[in-house]
Amino acid sequence: MKRFKIKNILYFSLCFGTVFLAGTSCTKDFEEVNKPWKEAQTADVNSLFNGVLSSLELTWNEQSIANSFIYPITQLGTIVGSSGYRMEAASNDLWKDYYEALFTIKFLEKTINESPNPETLTNVKSMLAIIKAYKTFKMTDIFGDMPYSEAARANEGSAYYSVKFDSQKDIYIALLNDLKEAVNGLSTASTQVSLGTSETLLGNNIAMWRKFGNSLRLRYAMRMQDIEPALATTHVQEALALPLLEDMEHVGVSPAAQSYTGESREWSFSANCYLRMGTTAWNLMSNSNATNGSGIFDQRAKIFFETNYNDQWVAKEQNVSVTEGGDPYNYTIRDADWTMKGTGNGISNFNFYFGRDKNIPDLLITAAEVYFLKAEAAVKGLGRAASLVDAKANYESGVRSSVNFWTTMARTSPVWVVNKPTALPTATELLWITANPKVAFTTALSTDAALRLIYAQRWIDNFRQPYEAWALQRQTDRTPRSTVSDNLYVGLFGNYFRLNYADNEFQYNAANTVSATGGKDALQWMATKVWWDVN
Repeated sequence: MKRFKIKNILYFSLCFGTVFLAGTSCTKDFEEVNKPWKEAQTADVNSLFNGVLSSLELTWNEQSIANSFIYPITQLGTIVGSSGYRMEAASNDLWKDYYEALFTIKFLEKTINESPNPETLTNVKSMLAIIKAYKTFKMTDIFGDMPYSEAARANEGSAYYSVKFDSQKDIYIALLNDLKEAVNGLSTASTQVSLGTSETLLGNNIAMWRKFGNSLRLRYAMRMQDIEPALATTHVQEALALPLLEDMEHVGVSPAAQSYTGESREWSFSANCYLRMGTTAWNLMSNSNATNGSGIFDQRAKIFFETNYNDQWVAKEQNVSVTEGGDPYNYTIRDADWTMKGTGNGISNFNFYFGRDKNIPDLLITAAEVYFLKAEAAVKGLGRAASLVDAKANYESGVRSSVNFWTTMARTSPVWVVNKPTALPTATELLWITANPKVAFTTALSTDAALRLIYAQRWIDNFRQPYEAWALQRQTDRTPRSTVSDNLYVGLFGNYFRLNYADNEFQYNAANTVSATGGKDALQWMATKVWWDVN
């Protein structure tokens, strides 16, 4: 993403836009940073927008700490050991990345508004609003209440050095309205300025930007419908009437397409919690525990996971403590010999290629998820009469879209060699999946049973979006979970409902942060549910 273009802006935003967050003296390249305000505005709209998009890349500590904690929390995976890294490192990275980007966003909004012809930059402003909404929704779902309306304004004066926390409810309401306005503002008129190669997310495809904004609006309106049913239903009803992602469409950031290294992916399964395939995911994609894989009916199992050192499919019971050895994520060894996973590796691993591939995107939202959201709305009758017929159609479209998408990711991967799919599944093979008793949706299902099927398949599709799987788990309390005694699970992971605020926020914005937490310590606060989590 041409990070050299935005270096000065990022240093500028850290030192002058988020004073209450800065934990360094910002002395690096000080001769460039310490320039007059007018000269500091040398970055153009394209570079600023490109810089905002670059902030969508997951940080090292998100991959190594947050992801590895959240996989076992959601039961998408299980752990066999831990290096002892602390979750605070992920919170600090998330916080710093978001507020640096928010300053750049607000600076860019100001630049657009003060430009000679702001009406020609309406598309840029609308796309920027969609990205801001996505990033802010992600943050508030992770942390709850947070500084927003007054944040990233320290350059306006000392009144904004320590700022209030906005309620998650107020943030949600504002962002849903922002998404509606942003999509309405998108235009294909020739008078609109094009960002050219700086728009590396959707390639200036206005139709896809509309679908992206509408699909996000549907996701987050559905997320709050248990706590704000009337307002949520209005947004859901409107979003369902608008263009949404379909078939295998998706929005995501890709190292190969957007020129970043993606090296942090290699830490995603092993740098903190050492992850393995758990029984919760395995049991949804295989009919038996046959170690030769003969029970696998859903080919996503062979894309998400791989065999152990002995080339056997072995799942670890989710809620039983097991420690094992091996080194299945060591790319310096396995690049040369894929089979070298370490003799102590007795449990199936997460697929090694997810750490090595630089083509598979870090997903923001997929068409499969949209189909599952539409199925959920049909079951609940949100804004329309309930219909299990419509729910079944959208549910099965979601399953097919998910299977085809992940198969395509493996097929087109330049590094994937072992167990690489050679073709998309046939219609018969897809029917085999949707007709399996563990997946089959019938119009005779109860509301609860129908929703559990929808949530289970959406949860599977969220395999590389663990934050979204975690949000779904907290929102519904109906995502897949092992039926074995969960004392171990509850003791280790069951009480995480949010992350604690960044260390620097407690240091530089102490009064407001303590007020937001009610004076609770870190463990107590992380065990406190976010606003929309009422189940």
